[in-house]
Amino acid sequence: MESRKKRKRRSKRAQNSKFKIRVRYKYHYYRWINTPDYGTFKEVYEKYKNKGVTFWCVPKGDPVFTNPGLGTIGEQLDSVVSANGNYEIPTRYFERDYSGELVVVKPFLLPETRLTPEHPVLACGSVRQRSKWYDPQTRPSLKVVWKPAGELTVKDWVFFPRFEGRREGDPELLYLMGLYMAEGYPIGNQVYFALGHAEEGLAQHIIDLAARHWGVKGTINHHPTGLLVRFSKEALANFMRKEFGSRAFNKKIPPWILEQRDPRPFLEGWLKGDGFKRGNTWRLSTSSKMAAYQVLLIGSRLGVLPAIYESDRPERRVIQGRRVNAKPEYEVRFHMDGSKYSNKTSHAIRTKDGFWVRVRKIRRESFSGTVCNMETPSNNYLLSFIVHNCADLPPEYSSQDGTWTGYRLDGDKTHTASTLKRYGRHKAWVDPVYKFQGKNVILVYNARG
Repeated sequence: MESRKKRKRRSKRAQNSKFKIRVRYKYHYYRWINTPDYGTFKEVYEKYKNKGVTFWCVPKGDPVFTNPGLGTIGEQLDSVVSANGNYEIPTRYFERDYSGELVVVKPFLLPETRLTPEHPVLACGSVRQRSKWYDPQTRPSLKVVWKPAGELTVKDWVFFPRFEGRREGDPELLYLMGLYMAEGYPIGNQVYFALGHAEEGLAQHIIDLAARHWGVKGTINHHPTGLLVRFSKEALANFMRKEFGSRAFNKKIPPWILEQRDPRPFLEGWLKGDGFKRGNTWRLSTSSKMAAYQVLLIGSRLGVLPAIYESDRPERRVIQGRRVNAKPEYEVRFHMDGSKYSNKTSHAIRTKDGFWVRVRKIRRESFSGTVCNMETPSNNYLLSFIVHNCADLPPEYSSQDGTWTGYRLDGDKTHTASTLKRYGRHKAWVDPVYKFQGKNVILVYNARG
């Protein structure tokens, strides 16, 4: 029989690799658990702060949907678009250095998005549907989960919300603004519309609309390259420069147009100048990345999720004998097919709240630099699809197990310092069972939210 002394030495050796502690819960309920580490919260934090901690981040400078349409992560943003299709004001920002892999997710129709592997994405899986009217198709299961970006597959679907609009505008004025979005630009105190030689009728229509809505007279000038409709009014030129931008590649749709309940007249004017309709397909062209992204929000309100394609034209081109530096061009396509049944593969499924879009491809790339995140009231925001925000694990209460608090240490120095100050001397351990987003968390004895 093993002596008591040997058993004591053996138990001490076991404790060096794993701790067995008795946890007391409410109502004098006890439970034994095994944990790899045990001590004060400060000691456990110092040991594990760089190991196995969930960081949910996006590379600094990547696009995010904001008011009035597109911003970059890492800026002090006034508001961002959330899963309910409305604007929300971020409450906190996080920034840290990161060196490792990024997951690059490219859904059908939508631009690609880069994320750290642990960043949760609003997703659902696929199911096969059969019908006597059309071939078996893959559809989203609608069983919604928050899935780490590193675990996404091409069988998953991501979510793009239906953007809400509550403004009402004059359809004629919106049509004129759409024409300006396509063909207009300001120079000094002048506002110009550049048209083709065969668009005399459209030029006169612009002059009539401007007289009614802007109270300004215009002239039509003939040039070797086409027609120029000109309006001389300093206040008008300054307004257009402020609301729409000054050059083609930085044009933007102002918020009061973006939030229209019915944006069709604006799109009709834009299509007249820089697009066309062919059957059920509408195509818009723009050299502005912001405007292309903003059209996604407008399309979602019309019940159609447009696709964005970036051209691969050369950076330097020859136009009318002159060598010019060409900016990237974006084509936005609307497929206005409202039929319920189709034998074509569907990559975007519309619901009352938005669109489930299938993941087209996923790749990984190496990255070294700054990554960012933010916290929002609804705990999510829109990149090219909905992702979770960065928030601390809230106090966890269980009526069966008692009250304990798990903290995910996210690297925010101010918050980490206050947490250590408040709970640094409390007993803590790494829980071997309880996980948050697939990661172990540090549980703190007697912590209260």
